[in-house]
Amino acid sequence: MAIDSNVFSGKQFELYLANESGNMGTAESTNGNFIKLAVNSVSDVDFSGITQERNLRVGQQVKKPTDHFVSQKGASYTMQFEWIVDHKEGLQKLMQLISEDTSSAFEVSGSFSPGVYSHGAATGQTATVIISNPNSGDDRTLTSCILTELTLSMDGSDGGRLKASGTFYTGYKPTLGISTVAPSGTETAWNKTIFDCTGKTVGGSDVVASAFSMTMNYPGIRIGYQGSDADPEQYSRADEYTASGSINVKYDYNTDGEIAHFLAGTEKAVRVGDASTVDISCPQVMYTGFNTAFDNPEGSMVEIPFDCVADGSEKLYSITVA
Repeated sequence: MAIDSNVFSGKQFELYLANESGNMGTAESTNGNFIKLAVNSVSDVDFSGITQERNLRVGQQVKKPTDHFVSQKGASYTMQFEWIVDHKEGLQKLMQLISEDTSSAFEVSGSFSPGVYSHGAATGQTATVIISNPNSGDDRTLTSCILTELTLSMDGSDGGRLKASGTFYTGYKPTLGISTVAPSGTETAWNKTIFDCTGKTVGGSDVVASAFSMTMNYPGIRIGYQGSDADPEQYSRADEYTASGSINVKYDYNTDGEIAHFLAGTEKAVRVGDASTVDISCPQVMYTGFNTAFDNPEGSMVEIPFDCVADGSEKLYSITVA
């Protein structure tokens, strides 16, 4: 076969996302439900979760081809992304997947209990993710993905804009081939920055902030197998749901006292936002550190990492995207 003259640019690949409206195990196909995530670059599917076994058997001292076993039955797949948020619908879809709340403000309480993720049921929050390939015969369609981790961050980079990064997970065999999906879902321009967050409080006091980051972890893993491809019978989402983050603020009279709350294990609050279109509120947090940097050109700063906590009906977090 002659050398192929095509040279694909990483910028030719695209990432499509749709929250599934049907049953788990059925890929979304309605164009109007798909939006594009204009990521800086598209990461391919991580295929390392396929079933593999490679042990030398008897007969010779060197592995034979038959000593290698590879199967997609019982396998799992992940895909990571980082997106500078430029439309609110994409962020709303991501928040729905990670929180199982269906509208803004997206909230998780201390009494949170996961939805039922069972093949053929429509009770969980799943998504179809498509990597559009410039070689149209090599698109990747991931069915019934769950979002196991989502990080929201803002700092001075990328114009101060909000970034969303995370990991999709699926136990369903990816479809490799031509996808007919042409995303036409609404994408309302939404470029929110740290400079739009006029409300910044730590422990109830107003602060001068330079960076904020928050990660929500909602683990999931496939269990059981069914069908000719041994796709999952269910996803288990029984592991701990966590939310944690950090905020970098000026070290001054409003923040120096927070070290006492860290040392005493006192419950406090952290909030960043504008109270209307973008607002991230962590009503109860426990500080997990107090990292000062006294010798900075911009003045003394402190990073305060924290874990979100909630008891019963208390909110672990409340995030407005409007």
